[in-house]
Amino acid sequence: MSAIEIVENTSRDQRLRDPVHGLITFREKNPLDKLAWLLLDTPEFQRLRRIKQLGPADFVFPGATHTRFAHCVGVFHTARGLLDVIKREIGDTYCEERAEVAVLAALLHDLGHGPLSHAFEDVQFKRGVKKKHEVWSSEIIRDAEGKISPLLEARRDGLTKEVADLIEAETPKDIYHAVVSSSFDADRLDYLRRDRLMTGTQAGAIDFEWLMEHVRVRPISIDAPDEELVEGFKPTEVHTFCLDAKAMPAAEQFLLARYTLHEQVYFHKVKRCAERMFSELLHKVAAHVNKDDCAALTGVPHDHALLRFFRSDSLKDYLALDDANLFGSLEPMTRAADESIARLAERILSRKLYKTLDAASIGADAKSRAKWGKRIDLAFKKRIDDGTVWKDPGARLAIYSEVGGDEERMHKKLHVLDGGEPIEISERSDLVKALLPPKTVVRYYFSTDSARNEAVRLKEGL
Repeated sequence: MSAIEIVENTSRDQRLRDPVHGLITFREKNPLDKLAWLLLDTPEFQRLRRIKQLGPADFVFPGATHTRFAHCVGVFHTARGLLDVIKREIGDTYCEERAEVAVLAALLHDLGHGPLSHAFEDVQFKRGVKKKHEVWSSEIIRDAEGKISPLLEARRDGLTKEVADLIEAETPKDIYHAVVSSSFDADRLDYLRRDRLMTGTQAGAIDFEWLMEHVRVRPISIDAPDEELVEGFKPTEVHTFCLDAKAMPAAEQFLLARYTLHEQVYFHKVKRCAERMFSELLHKVAAHVNKDDCAALTGVPHDHALLRFFRSDSLKDYLALDDANLFGSLEPMTRAADESIARLAERILSRKLYKTLDAASIGADAKSRAKWGKRIDLAFKKRIDDGTVWKDPGARLAIYSEVGGDEERMHKKLHVLDGGEPIEISERSDLVKALLPPKTVVRYYFSTDSARNEAVRLKEGL
C-alpha cells in the first residue's frame, strides 16, 4: 500500500486516505479546502511525490519510502485541527485571514526540499550556496511564472507574500505562526507520527488525541537577555501553544518519542553514512560541471537536471530535481571517467556502504572516548584530510534535537502550565531535565574493513 492514495468519489468533495490520519477530506463548499486541493495539483506540489521524506533512510528501514507529498498533506490536515484549538482558546479575537495564511503555509512549507532533503542542503553548503529549504519554498511560492502564486492571488491580493513571509519568518509575531513553527507545530505533529509508523520504531508514544485536547494558548517571553546588560530592555512576548498540567505524562512521552526517533532513525549510523556518501558523490560531480568533458567525467548527459542545476543554481533547474532523477543517474555514473565518482556510485547502487566506527563502542567513559578519538585523528589524519576516511562529529542528540533547525529558541521548547502560568517543561519534569544536556555522537567511516580494524586496534590499552 502506498503512503497516501486518492479515494474515488462521485460527490464533489475530494478525499485522500492516509495511513496516519485516516480520511482527509477537502470540502467543495469550503473555499480554503478548494484552494488547497487546487494547490495539490500544481507541478510544484506534485514534485513532492518524487522526494522521500527521510532521504536514504530506506537503506536501513525498508518501509521508510514515504514522501514529502504525503507529509505536507498531513501537516495541512493537522494545521486545521490546531486552528480549531486557537479558535476555542481566543474566541472573538480569532482572525480568519491570519488563520488562512497559517494553514496554507503549513501545506506549502516543504516545497523547497531538494532530493535527499537535508543531505542536499549539505552539498549546497559545501559549494558555498547557503540557502536553506525554507528560502527555496518561499521563492517557489513567490515565483510569478509558477502555478502557486496565481492561485493564491486569485484568492486574495497579497496572499502570496503573506504565506511566503510566514514560512521564512524566524521570530513569531502571533499565535498563528505557532501552527507552522513552534514546539507543538503541525509539522512535527505529523512527521513524528508518520516517521514512527513508516520506520516501525516502537519506542516512545504519542497520545495525539489527549495532547490535542489539552493544548492551550498562552503568552511566553522569547529572546530575553540579562536585563542588567541591556538598559531599558523589555522581553518580547508572544502567544504560543502550551499544554495543560493534565497532559504532563503525555507531553513527556511526546518528547521521549521525538528523542528516540533522532537516536534510532535520524542519526542512525547507516542513514548518516548513506547521506555522507551521496554528499561526497554530488560534490565531486559539481566540481566538473564547467569542464568541456563534463559528461564523460561524471557519466551523465550534459543536459541532465543535476548538471543543469549545478551550473545555474536557478529556481527552474532546482524544480527539475527530485529523488527519481538523482537515483536514476547512479547507474550511468558507474561508468564515469572520474574513478572516484564511479566507485561511489557503484557502492551506493549496490549498498556497499562505508564501514562505520562509533566512538561510543569503547564504552561510556568520556575520557576513554576522547583518547581513542585523538588516536584515530592522529593515525588517520592524512586520510581524513584527503577524504578517504570520513569523520562525522555532527550528530548532536538532546531532547530538543532537530535535524536542520535551530531548537534553542524559547518558542521551539515545550511549555506546560504550572499554576496557570507557562513554564518550560524541564522545570517540572525530571525525565526531560535529564535529557537536556546534548550528547555528541562521533563516528568515523572507512572505505575498507582493514582500515576500520586498524582504528579498532587503537583502543588497546585505554
